[in-house]
Amino acid sequence: MNKMLIKLTGTALAAMLITGCAANNEDVPPPENEQPPAEEPMDPDMEQDENNMEDDMNKDEENMEEDVEEDTGDDQQ
Repeated sequence: MNKMLIKLTGTALAAMLITGCAANNEDVPPPENEQPPAEEPMDPDMEQDENNMEDDMNKDEENMEEDVEEDTGDDQQ
Protein backbone atom coordinates (compact mmCIF):
# COMPACT_ATOMS: atom_id res chain seq x y z
CA MET A 1 0.00 0.00 0.00
CA ASN A 2 2.81 2.41 0.91
CA LYS A 3 4.69 1.81 -2.39
CA MET A 4 1.52 2.32 -4.37
CA LEU A 5 0.86 5.65 -2.61
CA ILE A 6 4.41 6.84 -3.38
CA LYS A 7 4.04 5.89 -7.06
CA LEU A 8 0.69 7.66 -7.36
CA THR A 9 1.99 10.77 -5.59
CA GLY A 10 5.10 10.87 -7.77
CA THR A 11 3.07 10.44 -10.93
CA ALA A 12 0.60 13.14 -9.90
CA LEU A 13 3.43 15.54 -9.02
CA ALA A 14 5.18 14.93 -12.35
CA ALA A 15 1.94 15.48 -14.25
CA MET A 16 1.30 18.75 -12.40
CA LEU A 17 4.80 20.01 -13.12
CA ILE A 18 4.60 19.16 -16.81
CA THR A 19 1.20 20.76 -17.31
CA GLY A 20 2.06 23.77 -15.19
CA CYS A 21 5.26 24.56 -17.06
CA ALA A 22 3.73 24.05 -20.50
CA ALA A 23 0.58 26.09 -19.88
CA ASN A 24 2.01 29.52 -20.81
CA ASN A 25 1.34 29.95 -24.54
CA GLU A 26 1.17 33.74 -24.47
CA ASP A 27 3.66 35.77 -26.48
CA VAL A 28 5.82 38.21 -24.61
CA PRO A 29 4.72 41.77 -25.41
CA PRO A 30 7.37 44.04 -26.94
CA PRO A 31 8.91 46.63 -24.61
CA GLU A 32 7.24 50.02 -24.62
CA ASN A 33 9.53 52.65 -26.13
CA GLU A 34 12.41 51.87 -23.85
CA GLN A 35 15.45 53.94 -24.65
CA PRO A 36 18.93 52.92 -23.62
CA PRO A 37 20.35 55.06 -20.84
CA ALA A 38 22.20 58.06 -22.18
CA GLU A 39 25.90 58.23 -21.50
CA GLU A 40 26.80 60.71 -18.85
CA PRO A 41 29.20 63.42 -19.95
CA MET A 42 32.75 62.46 -19.12
CA ASP A 43 34.51 64.31 -16.35
CA PRO A 44 37.02 66.71 -18.02
CA ASP A 45 39.84 65.47 -15.78
CA MET A 46 39.15 61.86 -16.73
CA GLU A 47 38.96 62.81 -20.42
CA GLN A 48 42.36 64.50 -20.17
CA ASP A 49 43.79 61.42 -18.42
CA GLU A 50 42.41 59.19 -21.16
CA ASN A 51 44.00 61.37 -23.84
CA ASN A 52 47.31 61.29 -21.95
CA MET A 53 47.16 57.50 -21.76
CA GLU A 54 46.60 57.23 -25.51
CA ASP A 55 49.53 59.59 -26.19
CA ASP A 56 51.77 57.61 -23.84
CA MET A 57 50.81 54.35 -25.53
CA ASN A 58 51.57 55.81 -28.96
CA LYS A 59 54.96 57.09 -27.78
CA ASP A 60 55.78 53.72 -26.21
CA GLU A 61 54.87 51.95 -29.43
CA GLU A 62 57.11 54.29 -31.46
CA ASN A 63 59.97 53.79 -29.00
CA MET A 64 59.54 50.03 -29.16
CA GLU A 65 59.66 50.09 -32.97
CA GLU A 66 62.83 52.23 -32.86
CA ASP A 67 64.44 49.83 -30.37
CA VAL A 68 63.64 46.86 -32.59
CA GLU A 69 65.11 48.65 -35.62
CA GLU A 70 68.26 49.49 -33.66
CA ASP A 71 68.61 45.94 -32.37
CA THR A 72 68.18 44.34 -35.77
CA GLY A 73 70.51 46.87 -37.37
CA ASP A 74 73.32 46.17 -34.85
CA ASP A 75 73.04 42.40 -35.23
CA GLN A 76 73.44 42.51 -39.01
CA GLN A 77 76.68 44.51 -39.02
